[in-house]
Amino acid sequence: MTREQLKKTLTMTKKQCMPKTGVTEEKVGRIEQGVFYEEKNVMCYVTCIYKSIQVVKNEKLNKEMVEKQIDILYPADMKAAVKKSVAKCFNVQDNYNTECERVFYAVKCLYEDNPSNFKIMRFPQYFAVVLITTLCIRSSFAMTRAQLKNSGKLLKKTCMPKHDVTEDQVGKIEQGKFLEEKDVMCYVACIYSVGGVVKNNKVTVDAMVKQVDMMFPNEMKDPVKAAIENCKGVAKKYKDICEASYYTAKCLYDTDPANFVFP
Repeated sequence: MTREQLKKTLTMTKKQCMPKTGVTEEKVGRIEQGVFYEEKNVMCYVTCIYKSIQVVKNEKLNKEMVEKQIDILYPADMKAAVKKSVAKCFNVQDNYNTECERVFYAVKCLYEDNPSNFKIMRFPQYFAVVLITTLCIRSSFAMTRAQLKNSGKLLKKTCMPKHDVTEDQVGKIEQGKFLEEKDVMCYVACIYSVGGVVKNNKVTVDAMVKQVDMMFPNEMKDPVKAAIENCKGVAKKYKDICEASYYTAKCLYDTDPANFVFP
């Protein structure tokens, strides 16, 4: 995914957080250039952005969650530099008493430590794929099949270069073309990981069911959940997360091809 695509995706969060915190474009529109107004509503706007993408825990940025998303989604040539900034800025939060202050000053530190890798519509850019799922879950918005497929393109654009697969290898998985190749298996695992159904290196059935309940069209929910129930034991047969994810997806297709959706 390009930075511009990520920036456009994150506009959704901006539109939610601006009215929620009562800020104006004048106040928050140039954070990416390092303009940080030290005002409470601006601080809470920045916090709202990060809370929307689920990297705030116990009223502060969670270092483990942030680093996990960097590993999954950030361009390879930027990971080390961004992680270095995160390590430097994480403890800044201990100097402040409120959630909004903690997150705001940590983010400000990230900009000051490495401006070239920072933008407000870039500053949480490595979470853009997670954002799609999060916003849909929080708004209880059931998408159409076409919308599900379209949102999955973001995951696909992230995971294809990460695992060096081609469209020929993965472009027809939804139609049942599962090539038993390691890079394809790890591509499937990447899709599930970025989509939030792989946790602690395991395929999580509960997370799958929750996403179906919140995101899938009503007419697809019951058959997809039935397929998940049928396939829930597959992952336990494999120690490797790539194999566990791949064969779970394959089982879901084999169980109900008509309702199988995969980017």
